[in-house]
Amino acid sequence: MQQAKLFEKYRPTSWGEVLGQDKIVKRVNVMRDRGAIAGNAFWISGKSGTGKTTIARLIAGEIADDFCTEEIDADSLTPNSLREIEKGMHYIGMGRGGRALIVNEAHGLRKNVIRQLLVTLESLPAHCVVIFTTTKAGQDALFEDYDDAGPLLSRCVQLNLNTQGLAPLLAERGRDIAQMEGLDGKAVSVYLRYLNQKHGNMRDLLQFIGSGGMLD
Repeated sequence: MQQAKLFEKYRPTSWGEVLGQDKIVKRVNVMRDRGAIAGNAFWISGKSGTGKTTIARLIAGEIADDFCTEEIDADSLTPNSLREIEKGMHYIGMGRGGRALIVNEAHGLRKNVIRQLLVTLESLPAHCVVIFTTTKAGQDALFEDYDDAGPLLSRCVQLNLNTQGLAPLLAERGRDIAQMEGLDGKAVSVYLRYLNQKHGNMRDLLQFIGSGGMLD
């Protein structure tokens, strides 16, 4: 294993492993109990490296198996490719039966794609879920640039990742991972200082640890 892939190796695979996002976990649990995840769209925003893709994959996993989950970057989505995806959505997936589309870096959506998405999300099949992820800054820029971006957000369940009190939890997790990998074993305060410098970016911390960087 290449050490730089620690973030993927230790990415949470269950809601119980998600750190510091209790409100989001509770909200998803309520929606699951109501059977309200499928047939919905989600908009997840937060700082880089704080778990947006992790949350998106966990939501997708509520209704769809991995082979029925498609993950793409927004800048590669065109009206034609979106139409092809829409066709596939109408077929029941294998396994759990659902289908999921994760659109990362959603601030890269083109205006003509946004217009088409407004229609797509209005008639999303009951066994499907669409999940957008973006940084908060990227989201703000998107809505400043596009007059028709606001209605897109209004069609989604909005989940804004918490950052309050998150760094200490991530610092402890980073230290534990470093110790498990035999890469480092410094005090939690050292990891916390690094996270504060990187605005709470856990991916950045694990990449730094995995590359053999020394935390002073």
